[in-house]
Amino acid sequence: MSATAGQVIRCKAAVAWEAGKPLVIEEVEVEPPQKMEVRLKILFTSLCHTDVCFWEAKGQTALFPRIYGHEAGGIVESVGEGVTDLQPGDHVLPVFTGECKECHHCKSSESNMCSLLRINTDRGVMISDGKTRLIQRHHLTKFVFLVAGYPQDLVQL
Repeated sequence: MSATAGQVIRCKAAVAWEAGKPLVIEEVEVEPPQKMEVRLKILFTSLCHTDVCFWEAKGQTALFPRIYGHEAGGIVESVGEGVTDLQPGDHVLPVFTGECKECHHCKSSESNMCSLLRINTDRGVMISDGKTRLIQRHHLTKFVFLVAGYPQDLVQL
C-alpha cells in the first residue's frame, strides 16, 4: 500500500482560471479516493482538440477553474473502498467516462457509453457525491469528463 493512501497529497497541475488564458502551473491538493474510486500518479498526458475547445469555452459552459488532460497514462497510487480490479502499482490508461458494468450499454459488445456515467462536460465533479477531489487556492477545481490528467495525481471514478 502507498505511504500516502488515505491522505490528501499535493502535486503540480496546469490550471485554467479563465477561457483562453494561459494555463498556470500551480500546486493542487488531491483528496484520497472514495468508494469505487482510484487515485493515479500521472506520468504522461496531453491536451487534445476537445480539451482546447473547453479551455476556449466556445460553445460550452465556461466552468473555471478547470484542469484538462483526459488522455493520460499513469500508475495506481491508491484505491477506494470496493475497488477490486486494480491495486497500487498497476499501470493504467484512464478513460473519459466510466463503466457501471450493469447497464445495457456496459453489457453490450457494441458500446461502452455507460447510461449511468455518460459524458456530462458541465458536471466537472464526481458523480458519487457531487464533489471534486482537486483543490487549488482554496477553490474546488473542476475537470472535463471524469479525468484531469494535467495534475501529477488525480482521482478517477
